Amino acid sequence: MNIALLLILPFSGAVATFIAGKIEKKYAFIFAEIIGFTLFALVLGTFFSYSKPIDLAVEWFTFGDTTLPFGIYIDELSLVMLLIATGLGALDIHFSHDYMKDDPDQARYYAKILFFIGGMILLVSAKELIGLFVGWEFMGLASYLLISFWHTTKAPADAGVAAFLYTKFGDIFLFAAIGLLFYYTGTLDLQKINLYASWHQIPDNVSFVIAIFIFIAAIGKSGQFPLFPWLMRAMEGPTTVSALIHGATMVNSGIYIVARMFDFYVASEALIVVAAVASLSAFIGATSALVQNEIKKVLAYSTMSHLSLAFIGLGVGSLAAGMTHLTNHAVFKALLFLGAGAVIMSARHNKDLFRLGGAYKKLTLVAIFMAMGALSLSGIPPFSGFYSKDAIIATSLVNPQTFGLISSLTIIAGVLSVAYIFRVWLLIFAGKPRDMALHDNITTPSKFWISLPLGIMAVVTLALGFYQKELSSFITGKEVHEVHINYLLPALLAAIFIVAFIVYKFYKSRPDARNKLASQPLMKSIHQVLYNGYYVEQMITWFVKNIVVNSVAKTINWIDIHIVDGAINAMLTLTQKIFMLLSKTATSKVSNQAGIMMIGLFSILVIILIGSLV
Repeated sequence: MNIALLLILPFSGAVATFIAGKIEKKYAFIFAEIIGFTLFALVLGTFFSYSKPIDLAVEWFTFGDTTLPFGIYIDELSLVMLLIATGLGALDIHFSHDYMKDDPDQARYYAKILFFIGGMILLVSAKELIGLFVGWEFMGLASYLLISFWHTTKAPADAGVAAFLYTKFGDIFLFAAIGLLFYYTGTLDLQKINLYASWHQIPDNVSFVIAIFIFIAAIGKSGQFPLFPWLMRAMEGPTTVSALIHGATMVNSGIYIVARMFDFYVASEALIVVAAVASLSAFIGATSALVQNEIKKVLAYSTMSHLSLAFIGLGVGSLAAGMTHLTNHAVFKALLFLGAGAVIMSARHNKDLFRLGGAYKKLTLVAIFMAMGALSLSGIPPFSGFYSKDAIIATSLVNPQTFGLISSLTIIAGVLSVAYIFRVWLLIFAGKPRDMALHDNITTPSKFWISLPLGIMAVVTLALGFYQKELSSFITGKEVHEVHINYLLPALLAAIFIVAFIVYKFYKSRPDARNKLASQPLMKSIHQVLYNGYYVEQMITWFVKNIVVNSVAKTINWIDIHIVDGAINAMLTLTQKIFMLLSKTATSKVSNQAGIMMIGLFSILVIILIGSLV
């Protein structure tokens, strides 16, 4: 009963919330709040009563001799993802009470939030790939609707379209992978697919191609290179939506599908590709985050980088390290995004880091909680982010396939985390105000609606640091033996504190150094490359416009004019000449009309034949 309610409630609740909100605006929040925490309570109850995987299957539909089942499978991995989606989702809804209180369309907002959470619940609970795909698409649709929530403004509308197109490109490959898997295995059951791959019942070259196809889809959903530009543009949506996308739901789905099919990836020998692409993504995300001026864009590039670290964990062969980091990241990133939302709301919706400063006294609780999230993201013990990051780096160093460039990029991305997040905290809360007019208008947020969810997440990200071994063992369903490198811990901590000191000197003690450095031509050029995300979006846009659209369009147009239209025009000319010939020899009006009819029918048949060949 709990499982059925868990699947049905978010979608039915979305409808009820929308209707209630149209009757009275405040009812939308009340309904969403109740449903959000009810979903979390259901998952929490399942977690505490869990003893073995929940395995349910029903027949969905049948065509011919083929039956497609729709099943539910909830194991330890699913439970952790459900706790993330519903727990952070409930806190996000609670936070939205104040953040969205002035928006006139709250009914639509809260309905979409519940639909979004529902898509994630369906995705991580699915037993078969077809059910996972349905949840995958539901969530993609909801993300498009939420990113473009303020669609009357051009930027959010364009951002929603970008998110839709980038993720849909990846979805094509996932659909193709599903078709190939069904063709070669006759099943879409994720557990059976993993077993068949382990037994090498799928041809090695085919399994490798399928693994890459699925990974391309994961790249799209999780904002990895080269399909990450949508993740930055998604910042045009409400910050609460950003927190949900980056922390609780959408971006986690790409990592989840690789983790769910981990045995398949091991058997296909595609994990090295995952690690290689992820290490490049981690480096691009970390370096680009260093120079962004808007608080949400720094966090967006940070998400790209840290999800890459989770992918690297999987890519180096450690399911425990990858999924543990995903869990840790979900909590501290949701904390940082909602903290950013509190700052933006209190500072009259200003996002520019260089207009803030000295906000600690007015935003004391927000500053403390964001500092705890920043310490976890940076990898400072005893916060949770340290342990999973350390495990990923250690495993990458001992793996002969990833030792070298991949492990080096991983270390650089991990160490640079402290640089960009410490920079954000200093620019917001430390020093003197840089815009006195803005500083004087900063308001203190509500302790109950704003600070409370931040405080809960801050406590959780600290508490998780003490239960990393237990978390890893629970996710994998077996005892995890951690990789230890004697010199790694002191080396990482030393690097982190050196970078932190440099950032402090650069942004706190020497505020003029930034302008002097930016005035140098070489540094200015590097800054532009990093600020624009290595111009990846511009290159994709150029390629699509000039290669795909123009070339393909011109080719199709030429075929249409010279082949299709040419053939039709030739047939019409031939018909006209035959008609003229027959009209000269016709003995009656009837025979003339009959001749015309036969010529017409013949022409139609020829045109249809040509069309089918083209």
